[in-house]
Amino acid sequence: MSFELLNPWMLAGLAGVALPVIAHLLSKKKYDIVSWGAMQFLKLGQETRRRVWLEDLWLLLLRMALVVWLAIALARPWVSAKWLGDIGPQPNRDIVLILDGSYSMAWEATSVTPQEQSVRWIDKFLGQLRPGDTVTLLEAREQVRTLIDPPTRDVNRVRDVLKQLSPPTGTANFPEALSHAVKLLSRTNHLRREVVLLTDGQSQGWFSDDSNLWLRLDDLKKQSSVTPHLWVVNVLNAGDSNGQELPAPVERLNFHVERLQPSRELSVPGFPVRFQTRVRFSGGSTSVTRQAHFEVDGQRLAERTQSVTLSPGGEANVEFEHRFEATGSHLVRVALDPDDLPTDNLSEAVIVVAEAVPVLLVDGDPRPEPVQSETFFIHAALAATGNETPWVKPTTVKWADWTPTFQTKANGEGEAPAEPLPRSGTVAPRAARREPRPPEEPPAFNDLDKYTAVVLANVPKLTDAQLAALTDYVRRGGGVGLVLGNQIERDDYNDQLFADETGLLGVSLKDIESETPEQREQGVMIANATLESPWLQRFRAERGAAFTTARFSRWWKVDINTPMASPPKADQSSEETATAEPELGGLTPSARQSGEDSKRPPAIALARLQTGAPYLVGGQFGRGNVLLLTSPLDADWNTLPARPDFVAFVHELLFQLASRRGERNVVVGQPLVSPLPNAAHPAEAGVPVNFVIEGPDGEPHEPKVNGEGASRLLVLDDTSLPGVYVLRRREPEDEKRLAGKAEADHKLDVLGKEKRAKPLAAQGRELFVVNADRAESNLTPLTDEQIASITADERLQFIREGREIQAAASNELPRHELWQLLFLAFLALLVGEVLLTRKLVRGGHVASEP
Repeated sequence: MSFELLNPWMLAGLAGVALPVIAHLLSKKKYDIVSWGAMQFLKLGQETRRRVWLEDLWLLLLRMALVVWLAIALARPWVSAKWLGDIGPQPNRDIVLILDGSYSMAWEATSVTPQEQSVRWIDKFLGQLRPGDTVTLLEAREQVRTLIDPPTRDVNRVRDVLKQLSPPTGTANFPEALSHAVKLLSRTNHLRREVVLLTDGQSQGWFSDDSNLWLRLDDLKKQSSVTPHLWVVNVLNAGDSNGQELPAPVERLNFHVERLQPSRELSVPGFPVRFQTRVRFSGGSTSVTRQAHFEVDGQRLAERTQSVTLSPGGEANVEFEHRFEATGSHLVRVALDPDDLPTDNLSEAVIVVAEAVPVLLVDGDPRPEPVQSETFFIHAALAATGNETPWVKPTTVKWADWTPTFQTKANGEGEAPAEPLPRSGTVAPRAARREPRPPEEPPAFNDLDKYTAVVLANVPKLTDAQLAALTDYVRRGGGVGLVLGNQIERDDYNDQLFADETGLLGVSLKDIESETPEQREQGVMIANATLESPWLQRFRAERGAAFTTARFSRWWKVDINTPMASPPKADQSSEETATAEPELGGLTPSARQSGEDSKRPPAIALARLQTGAPYLVGGQFGRGNVLLLTSPLDADWNTLPARPDFVAFVHELLFQLASRRGERNVVVGQPLVSPLPNAAHPAEAGVPVNFVIEGPDGEPHEPKVNGEGASRLLVLDDTSLPGVYVLRRREPEDEKRLAGKAEADHKLDVLGKEKRAKPLAAQGRELFVVNADRAESNLTPLTDEQIASITADERLQFIREGREIQAAASNELPRHELWQLLFLAFLALLVGEVLLTRKLVRGGHVASEP
């Protein structure tokens, strides 16, 4: 027999037992006793006084008992004992059902897919529930998706939700899903609490070797007032609806495509874009040839199909190049021929094609002879003579004449005052320098917003006004290129642009280095092996490029700051930490989501010289890109402008800077961000914008609006479902669907596959792709050692049928709550207190001092 409390914190009410005592003591006022003649005939006898004192004591004890009894009843005590089974039926149950939503649940080698089998298992299990049992429905993916919460007693509602499941995608985090379920059960009321996880027995997603994830689950179970039971059902072993075990395939062969990596997300008509990915093969024992198809906006380009030969457990790289002619957002796919796991046979990416990209070039060292200026070669590469449709529209301004207009809500009266620029070579006293801080409020106007990128070419230093405007511009998605040269004032750059935590880039300038006499004979060039970023790989020597043959005579020595490694947050899984793909600047999804300069990701060297010195350093600040070149883009310190790849390199550099303003290819959990279209409502309080974002399941989501004025952004935080998202105009039916008053106009089958075609590039639509982790495509099942590890200390138990849960409950001691009995006793005490008080009042006795 055991005795426990559901709400132990309610025992704090026991402190109220002092209230009757305090009230009793306060009522014992002392009065002056005046003796008069007839008083002797009214004095109580000794026996009468004792009786009155005892009645007073009993009344005090009754009132104290009322407080104690009420506190204990609110704490909801319950007991488990064998004899309780004869008193009444077992209590109801609170059940959390978790479905594995990962790729492998779409395996088609069996008569039904694991996801279909899970739905059938749940349908049969729902029929075994008693009236009053509650059900919560979750889906285990990279992020836990809540399908039904709060708990429901309507099993038909559960069945309806199961009929509209989305196709399995990505991977799953089972320890995180189980922990989430245990936290949900901590808010329920019944004495029996169950968690049932339905999966296909694949090892991916269990993290059996990550003890921290499982210790967190164990701690949550111990903190629960009622310890929940955790059950795992391998639906491949659970049998079909008739109880017959499904035949297991001899080999679980699978082919899948890794994430599609475009060389850039922003392009212009006619400019080539490269797409790279890998095709992997798991399982099997012989080599196989597969075909990889290239599709643009739903149209398969047969002439681009590639054949790859894969050995067991091997992989092959595939690369495609395409020139887009029409402006707008385009959906690109690489797809394989169907196999038994079709959901991972394609990978998607979105490319935005715009008109000529406007770029601002700030010349920090203008010369009388144009050919000697810092921006001459850049401008010539971008605006060739006779080209009526350039890909980039450059605007060049002298550093001394550059006064960006920057108006914030705070000053509101006009533009930020521009301080007079010092002449080159003069340095303001250190004490007079200020640490410029970006404005807290969004700007009302920033004329840098009309450019997609800004290049500072050998600019000596920045005034506070220039730095404030530039910092705000980058934070909200602009791109800045910093090209170093002989005019750079090192201390000002380190104190302003590269300041700790608040600077645009986490680096520090040291000194100008030159090639040694020994190096001069061979020449210092860019190390070919360091060009690993997708947009730089086209300049590798094996692709026939001459980029790495450019010789460098001088360059700035740059140290890349290494931030202190911070421990992951308690709510961040080890998977998110371990599998975050490094991008420009090493930005992780969590850092991208914050958009704050206080969480600036570390800088990385994208290209190095043969000496090991960084040549190209990349990073991100807020939502914008920052690229630093340690040698100028002219002919003073290097021979790069003389190489045939110089024009292509300048274009790729600027497209890379501009790509962050509208990032379209993100990972699960990273928000979708888009500038608010001009046709949208002003987003006043309570007035929704006339745009929605349609998810991969076809359901509309209402984005929120951040910022004001020209910096307004549409943001969608819920990207737990991977796939294609469409930003489109709000339609009349969206109002009802967003309000939950009508069903979607399209029906889904049991797998959630849509009956209508997904809209691709169309007028008035913008596309996004949320990418999922592809590790789930390895179908290796759980081993006996892994099962023993995750089931240690009776943490959870593998079962086949729902009847096993009921059988386990019948073998345990019956449980019953006592609060009903306690409240009956409380009412009895309350009646006794009333009767005793009435007796004392009607008796007319007054206790007197001896």
